[in-house]
Amino acid sequence: MPSQDRYVEAWKTLIELRQSGRIKSIGVSNFNQDHLERIIGETGVTPSVNQIELHPRFQQRHTREFHSTHNIRIESWSPLGSGRLLSDPTLEKIAGRHRKSVAQVIIRWHLQEGLIVIPKSIHQDRIVANFDVFDFELDSKDLELIRGMDSSDGRTGANPARAAFLF
Repeated sequence: MPSQDRYVEAWKTLIELRQSGRIKSIGVSNFNQDHLERIIGETGVTPSVNQIELHPRFQQRHTREFHSTHNIRIESWSPLGSGRLLSDPTLEKIAGRHRKSVAQVIIRWHLQEGLIVIPKSIHQDRIVANFDVFDFELDSKDLELIRGMDSSDGRTGANPARAAFLF
């Protein structure tokens, strides 16, 4: 929570745990660029991963460029747009062409974009279907249509700069 201004201190503790061999890799969640710049600047250590909200309606291209420049992998939080994208007409059209579900198309998009995607489900059939995304690829037309879905106000969760996350 940036509002508590203790994230650099927490990051330093994670660095110590990694240096002591207790953990192998460290990352963050919901860090905006200014938060990342601060922890990197104050410690010299870059996170391996940052989990941020990312889906076809909130693609965060500028943020992704920064992450790429600093070799920070992105794990997509709410990769299916909190389920709101599952009935999107554009995605339904793409899914129909590939004979896949909308969720599978979205997961495939994340993979082709080089993102880490771990969709949440408690349903066995959906979990199995979520893995069935390696027998097709989205073509340039599909990718262009999905790029067109991006919106600066497409966020479904709280803005990390102002959120009061409960732990």
